[in-house]
Amino acid sequence: MLLNDHRHSRVALQLIDGLLAFSALFLAYWIRIQLLPAALPIESREIGDSFIYLPYALLMAVATPIVLERRGFYRHLALSSSGRIASLLEVALILFLLAISLIFFFKESPSRLVFLFFVPTLTLILFLRQTLLQKLRLFRKLNRKYSTNLILISDTEFGARRWPDLFSDSGSGIRVARHLNPAKTSLDDFVQILHDESAGIVLFEVESTNLAWATQAIQACEEEGVEAWLSTHFVGAKIAQAHFEEVLDQNLLVFRTTRAGAWQSILKMIFDRVASALLIILISPLLLLIWVAIRLESSGPAIFCQKRSGRHGAPFTMYKFRTMVTDAEMRQAELKAMNEMSGPVFKIKNDPRVTRVGAFLRFTSLDELPQLFNVFLGQMSLVGPRPLPTYETIAMTANAQRRRLSVAPGMTCLWQISGRNDVNDFSDWVRLDLEYIDQWSFWLDIQILFRTIPAVLFGRGAR
Repeated sequence: MLLNDHRHSRVALQLIDGLLAFSALFLAYWIRIQLLPAALPIESREIGDSFIYLPYALLMAVATPIVLERRGFYRHLALSSSGRIASLLEVALILFLLAISLIFFFKESPSRLVFLFFVPTLTLILFLRQTLLQKLRLFRKLNRKYSTNLILISDTEFGARRWPDLFSDSGSGIRVARHLNPAKTSLDDFVQILHDESAGIVLFEVESTNLAWATQAIQACEEEGVEAWLSTHFVGAKIAQAHFEEVLDQNLLVFRTTRAGAWQSILKMIFDRVASALLIILISPLLLLIWVAIRLESSGPAIFCQKRSGRHGAPFTMYKFRTMVTDAEMRQAELKAMNEMSGPVFKIKNDPRVTRVGAFLRFTSLDELPQLFNVFLGQMSLVGPRPLPTYETIAMTANAQRRRLSVAPGMTCLWQISGRNDVNDFSDWVRLDLEYIDQWSFWLDIQILFRTIPAVLFGRGAR
């Protein structure tokens, strides 16, 4: 059975889920034409023939495994708890929005109710599929049904205890047949044990001192045609996730701290460019009005340009409406004792350099609007850690603080919706930025943008 083989189980589940999604759309169609008219007197003349829904059903069959993969439903061998109704409903809603958006590209006009029924139908079907899979794995665990023997190579007592427990609890069908300590096992003995146990997998979790032995053992596995799994425990990475990637025809083990995949990053980039362009067009009269107000109150340019640190610390010119007198930067040294922010950041609650128009712009955050041009140019994002002046970035002393530079800076982030300048400790500011980086998803960006609106309207923590 495909689900009993760890190498095929993921592909098998993806094929099953694609078939279930295909069936769910036609089941929703049947509910619309058979069950709904019996319960409610709704005319059926705009439903259309079932053939109209075939392209959408095929689309759902292809898209469902992709969305489920991105939502973590196929994590290898995991006895996942991701069968929760809320998670599955979110997947179904994403597919619903995809289908509705494509209706405009087809000449036919299928019933929107069919797609509405598709959401709960697919959610229920996937929940039942996930529940059955959990029961299958539980059955394997209780009845000790194994399809693959694994040899564990570990030089720590912790690893020797941890892995057998993990495989036993997962119900994956993999049995830890033997545990070997590389310091006490010769390569010849290792190869003989491979034969004696009919092992299909060898899992290596060793310290750096035993990597040379593990390298030769992996080569022996290669010669025998046995899968070799290498834990990255020896590196000691706590945040970065390891991925094997082929670069210039070379296999590299890549440690990446950013959480989301490339498709979400591309979606974020497209959204930033399109949204910033639309906002610039819509609020252009407001931008002109603010520009005039600043010039009427004080001499000097209405736009303040400053070198800020972008992704990985690369400098760029950030634009803001000028809220201070023109010699504000030259007067900062004399106000240094009044700084209310710990760390390299300089902030004062009642800064004497701020103009009257500037105070209003700061309270409403309207001074940040010119950064939409930075977003459109790709130098910033709508959501991301706020860019610091280059001299403040240079003053950072901790490597962990610089990790906030690993993503593109943004106009708003968790810091802005958590009281903004009420956060007086730079370490708390960094903590919120790193929390955003570690939890990032496109959906989190949308949530932050919506939560930014009341934070700006009510001026929470603004200065």
